[in-house]
Amino acid sequence: MARRSNTKETPALADIGLGELEAAVMKIIWEKNINTVKDVFIELYPKKRLAYTTIMTVMRRLAEKGVLEQDRTAKTYYYKAKVGQEEMAESMINSVVNKVLGNVSADVVIGIIKKYNFTLDELTMLEQKLAGAK
Repeated sequence: MARRSNTKETPALADIGLGELEAAVMKIIWEKNINTVKDVFIELYPKKRLAYTTIMTVMRRLAEKGVLEQDRTAKTYYYKAKVGQEEMAESMINSVVNKVLGNVSADVVIGIIKKYNFTLDELTMLEQKLAGAK
């Protein structure tokens, strides 16, 4: 996987960690395509009972990290994901594995496959990608 340069436009994803609340906010943004603090607050409040200003701070920090893009042209700030969910997950997994093991081994991949219940379609896709990697 090619490394990205660390610029304001494209953050080095491996250097970006997400806390539990940041991950919850991003998951809502990715899944529901929600783009205002109010919308995220409405989604999170029943589960987390957090203050509106807490969500606002988290979203501002995610924008500062380069994960969200913040549009300040209107009175209400609008946000959109600058990084896709799969891209972020892959980068974070690679970062953790590299920090702990130094590289990805077949045992790590096998462990992940055993831990999660992949569908037949997903397993077929994995087989195809493995065959392409040979």
